[in-house]
Formats: sequence, structure tokens, C-alpha cells
Amino acid sequence: MKKFLLTSILLSSISLNAQVLDDDSFFKNLYDKPTYGIPSEQDHYHISSKTFSNGFRGLDIKWYGGINLTGTAGDIKLKSLSGTVYIASTGNVGINNENPYATLDVSGTFRATSNNNYFFYNGAGDLELKYEARGTGGRAIVHDTGNILSLNYGNDFSGGTRIGDTFLVKGDNASLQGKFESKEIKVTLTPTADFVFEEDYDLPKLEEVEKHIKEKKHLPEIASAKEMEKDGVNVGEFQIKLLQKIEELTLYTIEQNKRIKELESKINKTNP
Repeated sequence: MKKFLLTSILLSSISLNAQVLDDDSFFKNLYDKPTYGIPSEQDHYHISSKTFSNGFRGLDIKWYGGINLTGTAGDIKLKSLSGTVYIASTGNVGINNENPYATLDVSGTFRATSNNNYFFYNGAGDLELKYEARGTGGRAIVHDTGNILSLNYGNDFSGGTRIGDTFLVKGDNASLQGKFESKEIKVTLTPTADFVFEEDYDLPKLEEVEKHIKEKKHLPEIASAKEMEKDGVNVGEFQIKLLQKIEELTLYTIEQNKRIKELESKINKTNP
């Protein structure tokens, strides 16, 4: 009797395996309960083998109510050929990072996108943000070449970037329609005005300077007040021009000092 029961159990097991497995796959359609002949159940629940786009055969799982993976006392690691998704016991998730520092810690490139909006990091130090609002595009690019932050309103700075109500950046230029305050400003521009001290410099005669001032109401080579109001002032160039005039004034003063000393010498000789 015992032999009969054992034989019956073995035959039943072989019969069940024959129903589950076929000659075309390693395993096919394993269910948590018998669903043979119920297409709706088979469509919602299955564990099957499948050939993927890379040509390899792998595991295909579909479970209507969801799948619960629980690392009761440790971590959960999902690893493929070229990447890893790691869920630490702290709750942090690492992408290609098995020691995630933050809630989501990604080692490599990443992109978050919706329609034409995206947040993109290329893995080489460049971070790009793009948004579309009311039909107008914008982009912010942060990259490591020179620690540059680029804000783009429009495409390729064709529209420029406005910060607040008065600061506009367009191409290589920036415009500020308001006050600007800084503890230090450095302007680099060459050449300087030291050419005034060269031996061959043609120092204007004071009579010529006086004539120009009477006619034009401003110094030679310096823009008039109306021109400055209309076109503004290039700070770098204007500082060099002012320095040029100071150096010319210094030469005039040196020459006048020489003449004063000559006159004093003559006066002293005449009136010992």
C-alpha cells in the first residue's frame, strides 16, 4: 500500500512538471494557484522565460497586485551586466553605487524629463536644465570649464537672460539698468597710457589744449558730455584716457617746475 501511494505521488509530480515545462523554454507559466484555461488570470500573473532585445533569455515576471521585495535585516541589490540598483538598509537608493549617501545617489549620467522639460547631467561635470513655459523656452547650463553658470532665455542666447528687472545678459554682453555696488572691480585692458612718457611722444602744447577747450568745451581725446549721455562710457578705455591726461599734466607740471627754477635762478643772480 505504501509503495502504491509513493508511486502515485511521483507520477503526479511528473505529470504536474510536464504541464508546467515544455520543450521550448526552461520554465513557463508558473502560478501561485492553478489557472489553466483561465486566460484573464494567465494574462495578469505569470513567471516565464523570455528572449530580450540583447538576444539573451531571461526571467519575465508579471504580477497584477505588485511584487514585494523585503530585506528584513539587510540590503536589497538588483544587478545586471552593466549596472546595479542598490537599496540600503537605511532606505537610501544607489544607482551604480552600493554606498548611497542620499535618498537617491546616482553614480554616472542621469536625466529627468517630461515633454520638452528636462534635468540632465552628462557625467563629465556639466549639468543642464531646460524648461518650456507658455511657449517660451529657457535653459540653465552649469559646467566645470571655468566654473561657469550660463542662464539662457531662448536659444543660444539669441534672446538673452534677464535676472530680476534690470540685469540682462545677451551673448558676450551684459546690461544693468540700475545701480551696481561692489567692493572691488578689476578691468583688464591693454595697452595702458605709459606711452606718454616715451621720448618720441608728441606732447600737445598748452596753447593747443586751451584752444580746443574754448571751442569744444571738453578735453582733447575725451568724449563730450552729450556723447557720454548718448553712448555711455567704456570704463576701461575711459580710465586709460584719464590716466593719459594725468600723465600729460604731470609732464606739464615738471616742465613748469623747471622754468620756475630757471626764473628763480635768474632773479637771484640779478638781485643778489
